[in-house]
Amino acid sequence: MKIVRRDLVPSGPGSVKMVPDEADDLWIVYNLISEGDSVLAVTVRKVLREAASGGRDAERVKLKLEIKVQSVDYDKEGSVLRIRGKNILENEHVKIGAFHTLEIELHRPFVLRKDIWDSLALDALRQASDPSASADLAVVLMQEGLAHIFLVGKSVTTTRARIEASIPRKHGPAIAGYDKALNKFFENVLQAFLKHIDFKVVRCAVIASPGFTRDQFHRHLLLEAERRQLRPIIENKSRIILVHTTSGYKHSLREVLDAPNVMSIIKDTKAAQEDPARVCYGPKHVEVAHERMAIQTLLITDELFRCSDIATRQKYVNLVNGVKDSGGTVLVFSSMHVSGEQLAQLTGIAAILRFPLPDLDDLEM
Repeated sequence: MKIVRRDLVPSGPGSVKMVPDEADDLWIVYNLISEGDSVLAVTVRKVLREAASGGRDAERVKLKLEIKVQSVDYDKEGSVLRIRGKNILENEHVKIGAFHTLEIELHRPFVLRKDIWDSLALDALRQASDPSASADLAVVLMQEGLAHIFLVGKSVTTTRARIEASIPRKHGPAIAGYDKALNKFFENVLQAFLKHIDFKVVRCAVIASPGFTRDQFHRHLLLEAERRQLRPIIENKSRIILVHTTSGYKHSLREVLDAPNVMSIIKDTKAAQEDPARVCYGPKHVEVAHERMAIQTLLITDELFRCSDIATRQKYVNLVNGVKDSGGTVLVFSSMHVSGEQLAQLTGIAAILRFPLPDLDDLEM
């Protein structure tokens, strides 16, 4: 996401002009825009004009509109956000108060105004400008001649690189060029790996593919790391995991995230493994745990922040701020992420506790 301009007061009003560069940015914007905000963008509207013949001709004109948001729809397949609301900007073609739908697409700038830029909105904005800073997991998803590098965060997955190469067939007269082409392809993937994967940020890196491509690349990666003394790879080779997938395309990411040996934050948080009494689920239990200063890590889905009720959103904002102020960690999960789906099935909110609270189970939900 490109942040062009920001003019805001933390916990107060302001506006931000931004341009979504990738499909993942639209998901961040979807979570950032709330009912009651206003969005300013250039749009196209059909306008009727008087024709010389006395009839009316329809003409499409470009105009700048600002609408008060009433609803937002995210079209994942079409990579577009549809924002519906009433126009609040004086315009010769669209009356103030008239309904309009703005479409926010890739590379189309817009301005978002909020009466209150709360801590959750500011966190989303920070993540939008640097999504790699919050990534948990790096994934090299590949097949012969094609590789993608993804950074999987708690809220969003970003595509960092796509590497393509023409690999000759392994059989017949082209076999002589096969090894050379494959090594060149692996070298390009290795360079992208070094550029985009930072083990100081991600917990582990997954190399995934159908067939034996992942094993071949993994061997190439480790051999070249030793030969060239690539310290980031040598020192973190135990954090590189191999996983089988059916393809090297993005839809196979779900197979990676579902794989038993890829650590999901919810499943593999150490406290949850060691002592189930140190985990609680549901708004009431989490609220009581927070009152007792017991929350080490708060887990919450982004869907809870899209609530149109301002008081409910403020309640969750206060909870997040309170957990942070007491030295805890807050992890916001995307409902499009496997971990987020799992958490949504468990009421959408959970906490890992500093110490057990056995009497929580006696509370009525």
